[in-house]
Amino acid sequence: MARNIGIIGVGRMGLAMARNLIAQGHAVTGYRRSAMDDFIAAGGVPATSPAAVAKTSDIILTSVPNNDAVSDALNRPDGLLSALKPGQIIVETTSLSPADKRNHAVRIAATGAFMLDCPISGTPGMLDAGRGAFFISGDRAVADSIKVVLKAICPRSTWVGDIGAGAATKSVATALVAIHNLAAAEGLAMAMREGGDIQAVHEAISDSPAGSAMFEMRGALMAQRDYASGGGSIEGYLRGLGRVHDSVADAGATPLLDVTRKWYDDAVAAGHTGQDQASIFEYLLEK
Repeated sequence: MARNIGIIGVGRMGLAMARNLIAQGHAVTGYRRSAMDDFIAAGGVPATSPAAVAKTSDIILTSVPNNDAVSDALNRPDGLLSALKPGQIIVETTSLSPADKRNHAVRIAATGAFMLDCPISGTPGMLDAGRGAFFISGDRAVADSIKVVLKAICPRSTWVGDIGAGAATKSVATALVAIHNLAAAEGLAMAMREGGDIQAVHEAISDSPAGSAMFEMRGALMAQRDYASGGGSIEGYLRGLGRVHDSVADAGATPLLDVTRKWYDDAVAAGHTGQDQASIFEYLLEK
């Protein structure tokens, strides 16, 4: 059944969500501060504020850069909290801390609406290819009631627990992507230094027990030494990685994350910016 869906934050990720939803026949209304020509071209309906989105939508996804942006979308005079109705569902996809997610959920619940904490693992390109994953947390019955909508965006949508568990799972995913990416770069650099054909090495490892999704996907960029077609910049990923690392620093040992964060910091400081994080391979080759 087609639903009326709203998106707050029609940036690269929000636009990819919108395209997937529209392709499945859902009506999508969206808001962002800047012009929305690309969203309109995709079949979306622009709105003038978060409150205007809430007035026409049963389900509202928020996909904004950080916690300040989520707070603004909720609390501004024409924000979501001024217009939410009992029974509406907010799907909060921004990468935030579990504590921030829980705080927003409490305020949304006071309106009679529901919030699900649903960060995404994947890039806009991965959503376009049907390879994104939702980490869903919150009321499981509410999540199950919109399963069709969530799977239209990310075919792999997994419930992981109460509010905040989705954010925690996304932190694990953020750390593992970077750790596996650095491991792929190190392995291919080892092969290259020994005279290996890194495209052949990549092919050999990808289909073996030693391979991984990151080795297959970002190792391919390393083997081609072409980092323009990845999913965002290394410095952009470092911001999220840094937030994760800082948030867990006092909780216990994180030896692989510690090392990976330092290599990412050093690569960016050395000028390896503006390309996919697979470009850390080039930094390794300099060492």
